[in-house]
Amino acid sequence: MADNGDKFLLHWLDQSRAHRILFLLELLGLDYDVEVYLRHPATWRGPSELFQVHPSGKSPILEIFFADGRPSLKLAESGFIIQYLLNHYDPYNIVNCSNEDERLQVDYYLHYSEGTLQHLMISMLINSAAKSIAPIGFKSFTRMVTKGLNNGFYIHEWKLNMEFLERQLIENDTGYFVGNKLTAADVILSFPIYENVFDNEAGVREVTGEKRNLFKAYPHLAAWSDRIANHPLYIKVTEIMDDKVNEFITQQENSRNRK
Repeated sequence: MADNGDKFLLHWLDQSRAHRILFLLELLGLDYDVEVYLRHPATWRGPSELFQVHPSGKSPILEIFFADGRPSLKLAESGFIIQYLLNHYDPYNIVNCSNEDERLQVDYYLHYSEGTLQHLMISMLINSAAKSIAPIGFKSFTRMVTKGLNNGFYIHEWKLNMEFLERQLIENDTGYFVGNKLTAADVILSFPIYENVFDNEAGVREVTGEKRNLFKAYPHLAAWSDRIANHPLYIKVTEIMDDKVNEFITQQENSRNRK
């Protein structure tokens, strides 16, 4: 089913996996709006308003309002959202593939990104932040334990996955993960690879203890990340959200000042 006037509302949280869904909505040319939420600076969680949208309090959440009068649909989980949009709103294979083998590869990356890669990065992040939130008197012990977990398991696994993805790009030899164009595989990997790693290289090197320049260690992933960052529609949605976040912050400040 192609787009027939359906409208979309993306519940977008800063520094979350929602930005790639926004990128996909723009790539597919869908009629969308965005609701902005900002993380709590102390807990790093989304605000209570996001729990009113979905019990998980997570983002992205995508609402679809059907033009034919059917009840609206609320979708959670990035891979599931992307798969739904591919199945129902990409009849011309803008970010999907007409070749069945390539479609299977896209589906694989939708599951791989969330099922294998992302949890490694989240675990490393949590372990690295744990010492700062540990109770006084336990900070040194917490630092020792979490550093041991990262060094003993997560960093090794993360490097294996970075090497795997680097090889995938070398073998495909088109600059993309599947076929010879940007697909949903590139969209879903934009968060764990471009945003989490190459747009935060210094932070990743600190967490992983990597002494090498990551742009030189993984040149194909670095070039792919540059291609994502400079895609006109990625630039467009980033600029849109910068403006929306600034507007949101201004509205909050004005509201507090009136009280």
